[in-house]
Amino acid sequence: MSNALLNRPKNVAVIDDSEAVRRSLVVLLTTRGYAAMGFASGSEFLSSPLRNSFDFLLVDYKMDDMSGVDLLRTLRDDGLDVPAAMVSGWETPGLERLAQSAGFAAFIRKPMLDHMLFSLIGPPMPVSIVNGADGEGGAPQGPKAKGAA
Repeated sequence: MSNALLNRPKNVAVIDDSEAVRRSLVVLLTTRGYAAMGFASGSEFLSSPLRNSFDFLLVDYKMDDMSGVDLLRTLRDDGLDVPAAMVSGWETPGLERLAQSAGFAAFIRKPMLDHMLFSLIGPPMPVSIVNGADGEGGAPQGPKAKGAA
């Protein structure tokens, strides 16, 4: 595997039909060093040629075209086993249990706290790079993700 692949930031997909939520999460993630991309629906994500290139998925529960649970089940049926967290502002009884039984690694209630989100996704760069195992004493200073500050 090339060094370029080892040194890349973690790719996170934000799949949420609320433009405000989607945009704010993408901005938050990119300013913290992740590469993030937003998708307005489950079907938009499923039809994306990039759908297999993400390291983590943040998936809204209630979207117009399909639920987050339906999206994750489709991805698992297609053999995509990327970690995912369900994000929801709904206070439906049993929703957290439903998320876990569907295969989500976590359930995050909106509004979410930054530290919870980042502890779940993990560091933006591989741990060996973050800890200075690259022999340079720190993370490389590569190009920033599009839209990063």
